[in-house]
Amino acid sequence: MTEHYFKNALSITSTQFANLPLASNSILLFNAKTLELSDFNLPDCLSLFELAIINRRKSPQAKQEYLATRLLLKHLIKITQPQHALVALNKMSTEFDEASSKLQIHVSDDVINTCISHSHGLVGVALNLGKSEFGFDIEKVSLKRPFEKLAKHFYHNDEITLITMPTNTQAQADTFFRIWTLKESLAKATSRPIAKLLSPNVFDELHSAKLSASSNRVTVADSSGSNVCFDISVVHKKSTDWRCFLLTDFVK
Repeated sequence: MTEHYFKNALSITSTQFANLPLASNSILLFNAKTLELSDFNLPDCLSLFELAIINRRKSPQAKQEYLATRLLLKHLIKITQPQHALVALNKMSTEFDEASSKLQIHVSDDVINTCISHSHGLVGVALNLGKSEFGFDIEKVSLKRPFEKLAKHFYHNDEITLITMPTNTQAQADTFFRIWTLKESLAKATSRPIAKLLSPNVFDELHSAKLSASSNRVTVADSSGSNVCFDISVVHKKSTDWRCFLLTDFVK
């Protein structure tokens, strides 16, 4: 029943920004740690609301992730919505809507649902133009996390069995983080608090919600040249097909 959730079927393609296809069901991934904040004039890139948010971020990485996600969303608007192609970046604004639990981007008279995720510098963004059930999540696969202890404290017994079944640590970690990204993605797709999806069996929840899920892993080099692995899952309506594009450059 659960095997197909671990087949790494999600399409992830490395590409330059200029070569992006004009598909609306696209998730853009980017290593925000490679951004130099000094290369950007923030008042030209961000709305007044967004400037206030980024100025409250303390760490450079948090600022990098915030700027990268907002600029990528705005450029996705420009390439997928021709009517907004000439709108200045600082005239678009991303704001979280408490009623729908969605991050929305306001551009001209339109309000468009979005989805973002970030983990240890790797960011992902997508537009949800159809306002359908959709969510995705990124999580760094870390062998240092006490994932077996966390699973036994939070996860469903069937999920714990899947995690502890392999004998090697890497396989256990891969299973733990796959279940985690599926839970986070389902929470975003259904606008449910993640706290309410930790203990239920995520595979049963996906089946009950009649939603599809696909996942994969991507490896990104960190500042020291070491490879860092991230797990990515997407939950969506069965009639849609989402693809990920790992950007090798950034648009300014």
